[in-house]
Amino acid sequence: MISDESLRPRLALRFGVTGHRPPRLSLDHHEIARQACTELFRDAEIALTGIHKRFPEVFSEEKPTLRLVTALASGADTVAAEAAYAEGIALSACLPFPSETYSKDFSEEEWRNAEALAKAADGTLAIDDFAPSDEAAYEAIGRLVLAQSDILIAIWDGEPARGRGGTTEVVAEAVSRHIPVIHINPDGRHEPILLWSGLHEELPDRPSIDGVLRIPAKGALPSLVDALCAPPEGDEFTSLQDFMRGVALAGKSSIEWPFLLLATGAKKWSQTSFASPGPAQSRQYFEPLVEPFAELGRFGRRLAGPLADRFARADAAASASALQFRSSFVTNFALAALAVMLALTGLLVPSAKVGLILAELFVILSIILNTRRANLRNYHQLWIDRRHLAERLRLLAISSTMGRLSLRDVEDGTTHPGWETWYARATARELELPPGTLDQDYLAKVRNTMLALIEDQIGYHHRNKHIMEHANHRLHRMGDFLFIGTILFCLFFLTAKVFPALYVEFNGIGLTQIVTVATALFPALAASLYGIRMQGDFAATAERSAAIENRLSKLRASLAADQLSYSRLVDRFRRLSEIMLSDIHQWQQQYETRPLSLPG
Repeated sequence: MISDESLRPRLALRFGVTGHRPPRLSLDHHEIARQACTELFRDAEIALTGIHKRFPEVFSEEKPTLRLVTALASGADTVAAEAAYAEGIALSACLPFPSETYSKDFSEEEWRNAEALAKAADGTLAIDDFAPSDEAAYEAIGRLVLAQSDILIAIWDGEPARGRGGTTEVVAEAVSRHIPVIHINPDGRHEPILLWSGLHEELPDRPSIDGVLRIPAKGALPSLVDALCAPPEGDEFTSLQDFMRGVALAGKSSIEWPFLLLATGAKKWSQTSFASPGPAQSRQYFEPLVEPFAELGRFGRRLAGPLADRFARADAAASASALQFRSSFVTNFALAALAVMLALTGLLVPSAKVGLILAELFVILSIILNTRRANLRNYHQLWIDRRHLAERLRLLAISSTMGRLSLRDVEDGTTHPGWETWYARATARELELPPGTLDQDYLAKVRNTMLALIEDQIGYHHRNKHIMEHANHRLHRMGDFLFIGTILFCLFFLTAKVFPALYVEFNGIGLTQIVTVATALFPALAASLYGIRMQGDFAATAERSAAIENRLSKLRASLAADQLSYSRLVDRFRRLSEIMLSDIHQWQQQYETRPLSLPG
């Protein structure tokens, strides 16, 4: 049973830090930078406390938490970490090399300080992917810090870069990825400055250091924290609350859509279920994805706990809403055909005309009520939003094992995202770094998990492609037969006019009435089948699944053949995310244009 408390994220905010090392950051400037960081942390805590008080129904009762993610390089990284530690702020340490290699970048005193901070951190991750002193390692760790950060603190003199992976390069990438940057000039010549594309009236596509807007950070920080962490407003806030209350989990059973697939032969009886999977089933499906990382302390427990619960709620709600929406439009078109049949039956049985008209009115009223019910319960939008959230959480389960939270990657830094994007980000903010060294054994575990997910998705799209192709083909053929039947009735009637001996009559019902009913009813039935095909978009769905299956198959082959490395694994995962999220976005665009409406 998923508890409501498990669905409420802990309010959190993550700072990353980049900056100069000695001698570019002199000892004389350490205290200025440390004091500026301390003031930022204190102001951010005040802002978080205010948000927590405003939205007690959204966030857990746990105290809001700040976190600093740092590579612990001597200079700016350790200065910011010391300020955070002094303020009781959580630390996460990510190192470009294992400790025994990284320590060679430090003097003895510097390393003792860095090592003490690493022990104080609640998670320390080290990359074991580069030769000692390889500049690519510093570039990789800079990107990992960005992937972990809501806000980047840059203790920076504002001068150009002097090497690969340096401060200026990290700041430039942060700005281009819409990550807010708080620039602390260590010589104290000016107060900290906020650089952020969110300050623009319209977000630039690729903002640059030179072009991005700047304002004093002190006064802007409360609004910035609010923009990043506060839940969305208006209808989006209502949708968030509906999700957390379990709206869309009720009414999980329906017969119309499963029966359609059964009747068309797209599914066999043994494969047919008239109920969507519940949260418990969705959780069981998700658990193998995170089970290999269960031993990783609090990080592993969060994957197997809140993250799994939230995926299960989103996945089950998406499945339930999809079943109800699809069944609703199948019902509408079937009832529309029935209404035509009742109207035409009056030609064959005039004595029952009053009863047939009453029945037809009842059927039409049922169509209106069914449409109104589906739209009031918003099955269409519930399906789209919850499926989007489920996929975001499923991808997070893997990306987080490599330290990639990518809090600003999706939707290009939109300051007011949809509720599902906000909720996925809030879930990501709670996660610590996976502790330990990302060595070959660990990377192999991550790769195997990725391959398992890819294999699962290939299987899903392969099955979905055949189901949709088969259903579309059968519905199309049935429509063709109905039109052929209409033609045959017309030809028979014309032939009977030429050869009167062929004119038949059954129980007082003449050929004229029979042909009139058949030639009106058959096209109406064909039109209903066509309406189901168009509303369900069987052909386009099959084509999209075929394309996704092909792209995933190529990715699987490439991933399996790769030499195992952290950087390559990150690149492959980025490709997997693009494929899966582009599928979701295409699917959203496809179905957002097809809300349930009266057949006509």
